[in-house]
Amino acid sequence: MDIDLLEYYGVDWLIFIFTLLQLWLLGEKKRSAWIAGGVIAIAAGVLGWMIGSFALVLMNIVFLFFDIWNYVKWK
Repeated sequence: MDIDLLEYYGVDWLIFIFTLLQLWLLGEKKRSAWIAGGVIAIAAGVLGWMIGSFALVLMNIVFLFFDIWNYVKWK
């Protein structure tokens, strides 16, 4: 089994790190969690494009919309 940690140029690692960050920020009730979510959505959309998954790209466009929407609505 050959493991390539940078097979997707680190995009998957970026998603991993920002998901942990977003969960922590949400737990702390920080509005910036939605910015982290936007980074995740963009990176996951790029990853979807790289692997040829239209569903993953479309899903993350929707997630990005919700991240922006929730950032604006967060009080």
